[in-house]
Amino acid sequence: MKAALIGADGTMAAEAHTPLSTTRGPDGLMHQQVEDWGRAVRDVIEQCLAATAGMAPCSSDDDAVLAAPSSSPPQLAAIAVTGQMQDLILLGEDSRPTHPVVLYSDTHAAAEHAALTVTNPTWLPQVAVTPPPGPDSLPPKILHVTRHVPDAMAASATALFSAAGWVAHALTNVRVCDRLTASTTGFFDPRTDDWIPLRSPEGTALVPAHLRLPRLVDPGVVGHVTAQAARTFDVPAGTPVVMALGDAGSATDGMVGSVPGSAYLHLGTTGWVAFIDPTLASDLPLPAETGEHPQHHRLVHPAGHLAIARLPAAGEALEHARRDLLELTDPHSPDAHAYAEAALTRADAAGLAYAEVVSHVADDVAALLDRLGARPSRLPATGGVVRSPMVRQILEQAVGVPVDLLSDAEAGLVSCARVAFDALGVEHAIAPLDGR
Repeated sequence: MKAALIGADGTMAAEAHTPLSTTRGPDGLMHQQVEDWGRAVRDVIEQCLAATAGMAPCSSDDDAVLAAPSSSPPQLAAIAVTGQMQDLILLGEDSRPTHPVVLYSDTHAAAEHAALTVTNPTWLPQVAVTPPPGPDSLPPKILHVTRHVPDAMAASATALFSAAGWVAHALTNVRVCDRLTASTTGFFDPRTDDWIPLRSPEGTALVPAHLRLPRLVDPGVVGHVTAQAARTFDVPAGTPVVMALGDAGSATDGMVGSVPGSAYLHLGTTGWVAFIDPTLASDLPLPAETGEHPQHHRLVHPAGHLAIARLPAAGEALEHARRDLLELTDPHSPDAHAYAEAALTRADAAGLAYAEVVSHVADDVAALLDRLGARPSRLPATGGVVRSPMVRQILEQAVGVPVDLLSDAEAGLVSCARVAFDALGVEHAIAPLDGR
């Protein structure tokens, strides 16, 4: 769990993080506990607010919206949330969990996915956003809990689909899901702007009648901190709570903004290219119309749709090249980075072979930009791999535009602050990392 206290002038007054435990089980089971989330939220809020002790008074109310002198509690403009998407969180009428959180990365509902595909033959061909739904999508997770933990499903009154959605619910008692997060679930139809009605293999509605699903929202204020939440999390009652975009959207907005045509590259242990396509998600062709499923993520976005194409093996390929070609036992150490950088300037066999691997990765990046239809005049980039000037030079040769290194600041938190101040109508100086 991560948090930051950010002022309207763009100053980050405090940062905090606290670890979460994940339960891993057979066949891809990945769970976390709502109780751990609650403790972590309290912890990071306490750390951030405690860090404001002794701060000098600000010159105006607008400047002071996220920080205040130690003589009074910090005056929060808002609490803005983003986070992991595609979770299944089940809560009872008392808002207490009835089942562990089934994480986005949980894939142990493979049998349920297969059964739903057979029972609902038009389901996958009608899904325009995300790649084809798999065992990690929400419908199989719902069916798995219904089949294997029926008492938990029977005791559940509310389903939420993201970590941010749970935080917003804990603070305000609202049930919401931003549309970008919804489009990762395999459960959302942007053409109808609603959840897809599916049948269970038993012939009943997949979602029981007593289970309330979240309301779909765009980024903005979704509620205010309740009196009970104020006592639980030690923040002022009535503080506006802002839902930002889900994590992929917040990362993009924090990196390069949300103007159509914006794009950036991340190249580290994993890699991807993100591009804001002006085509509305509701206008995207369906697999039923094209005869094929999209090969990259397509997520609902206020400016059109967010297209993300992944380079899952890029970091692994470079790590293997450093080990096998450059004979580096610790490929991620500072010395290894320096040695690999020097190797790209050498004409010996090892240096040339390593440069060829980097060139292949650069060609893959260029191919992804072409696949997405992205034509940036320059390519902002982040991640450990692109810290290398020589790697950026090779990338520039492949993509045909300058590759500019961005800072490693938490882009999602920057986006949260941007969205919050915009939603409140407060003038601010918070720019995407690419605009600093």
